[in-house]
Amino acid sequence: RLPALWSATHPGRHGAGRFAQFPPSTHPSTVLRAALLALGLASPAASGPLVDTATQIEAKLAANDTTGAIDTARMMLAQVWDTAPTLTFTESTLVAQNATGYGVYNPRANNQFKQGTPILIYCEPVGFGYGSPGAGLYSVNFFIDLQVLDSAGNELAGTPAVTEYNMPSRHQNKEVQANITYNVDGLKPGRYTLITTLRDKNSDKSGSFQTPIEILP
Repeated sequence: RLPALWSATHPGRHGAGRFAQFPPSTHPSTVLRAALLALGLASPAASGPLVDTATQIEAKLAANDTTGAIDTARMMLAQVWDTAPTLTFTESTLVAQNATGYGVYNPRANNQFKQGTPILIYCEPVGFGYGSPGAGLYSVNFFIDLQVLDSAGNELAGTPAVTEYNMPSRHQNKEVQANITYNVDGLKPGRYTLITTLRDKNSDKSGSFQTPIEILP
């Protein structure tokens, strides 16, 4: 076992938006229909819950019910989300400092670290479930496991649940980011691969990603 300290944090989220006018060729209903055609969902032969939901979105857009269309689109995303068999990641990368929100991060210039330097990783998990802690809240919860492999692929350390991620929210957030900090003071100079695994506490799903690093003298 490496003499290390592990932590994961989850900064707040920031964002802004506005309504916009679209020319006919780029109106959301036109774009949606083009996307459905590309997926084969807009043909008369297509059927199923996703097609039904997409039809509802088009109807709401045609009625200028933008808010209703967005709410229904979220339902469609949830339908796809729930069918994911495992956790996946839209991003997993080394960062220069902890992110301050979803997508608000600065990638690290390289993967080289002096001994004793904390290793900061940013990731965006997808497909997780939600807990119900009460008081009208939802929660996103993971155990985070770490494996360390040497340059030959041999496992040097494997620590389940080195830390946890727990985030309460009033919404079933889909844009969730985790900042993971590894202190691997026991590693000698050389090349290594860190395998990070998130295990969802609210479903049977899990997912992993690999991060190559090099420890310098």
